[in-house]
Amino acid sequence: MASRIVLHVDNDNYFASVEEKFDPQLKKIPFAICGDPEMRHSVVMAKNTLAKKAGVITGISYRQAKQICPELGYVNADMEKYLEQTKLTREVFRKYSDDIIPYGLDEAWLSFDATSDSTSESTFYKEAVQIADLIRIEIKYSLGLSASVGVSDNYIFSKIGSDLKKPNSVTLITRENYKDLVWTLPASDLLFVGEKRKRLLLNAGIFTIGDIAEADPEFMEKLLGKVGHDLWRFANGDDRNFRPNSDRVGSIGNTITPPADLRSNDEVIATLYLLATTVCARLKKHGLKAGCISIGMRDNSFNKVIRQRSFKNTSSNVNFIFNQAYALFMRHYTWERPLRSIGIITSSLDSTEQLSLIPDECETDVDIDSRLKKLTARFGILKVENSAAIYSGIMQYGRFH
Repeated sequence: MASRIVLHVDNDNYFASVEEKFDPQLKKIPFAICGDPEMRHSVVMAKNTLAKKAGVITGISYRQAKQICPELGYVNADMEKYLEQTKLTREVFRKYSDDIIPYGLDEAWLSFDATSDSTSESTFYKEAVQIADLIRIEIKYSLGLSASVGVSDNYIFSKIGSDLKKPNSVTLITRENYKDLVWTLPASDLLFVGEKRKRLLLNAGIFTIGDIAEADPEFMEKLLGKVGHDLWRFANGDDRNFRPNSDRVGSIGNTITPPADLRSNDEVIATLYLLATTVCARLKKHGLKAGCISIGMRDNSFNKVIRQRSFKNTSSNVNFIFNQAYALFMRHYTWERPLRSIGIITSSLDSTEQLSLIPDECETDVDIDSRLKKLTARFGILKVENSAAIYSGIMQYGRFH
């Protein structure tokens, strides 16, 4: 019989549901949750059911969303409110399990080991479904939110189960029914199959999770690298290589989309230094140094260029990271068009100390202060967007690919 049960709890339409909880009038209108609507990077982070029915999707600008749904309302994202509701939700989880693995603000896994008095697998699963129902009902009636729960013997299938039937539902996936419930789903429904991997799988004639499960694992590894073999395991309900509880940071980065396009090297210098400052502060907070840096540049026609370089010795020094980023920019951006946004991402992170020939206080060769003052005079205080704090359980398999 199963040695453990894994529940995956997914709060339905979380951010919009939290807003509707605090303002029930919002249930009557379609609305989107965004950043500052006056800023050009204001995108739809979430939307309620009425907006979804009208065709609004996440990831588009608020302006585009208004064209799709002219009556669309706007709600400013309130992360403190969402974090508080997440804290309350996890307090519910702790009543039922000590083994809780968060996955973002709105999802978490809960694990339970089989007990000696579990007389049969069917009884074990029945008890797990009862626990799932209790969690779902308590979230509904004590917090005013809705949750769907997947129940299985592994992380992968429980995650799929929470998506199969929504809202406010429980889905059980066992060794008896998983081929009917899981294998018929599109390959892209498997955790860590993003758009890039979806295209590679489709080109190889692999359309469903079942196709992944029945493929030759060596072929999968040849097609996708090591992750291909892992996906083959996941499709068969084997989560041995899945480590959702790792807290190792895979990359750290920030992005800026200023109120108006950047039009000179001076403005880019100031912007990159501001980004490097915030990135290095977060590296030091985690006790990490970077061995690779990438910059992402998007012009005002939305053409995007990403370039990176690695270095032998890791660093978290602001001036060093800035100089690497600026060198990449100068080498690869030709100013055919003004720059709409720019970002820095550091990766190949290491917490170990290394001897380095690079001075710890690498000096910049440009006047940063005057450029920052000019940039502030033009734009005011720039908002820095957190573009990456990707943990290895996510980064390893490319959730953001």
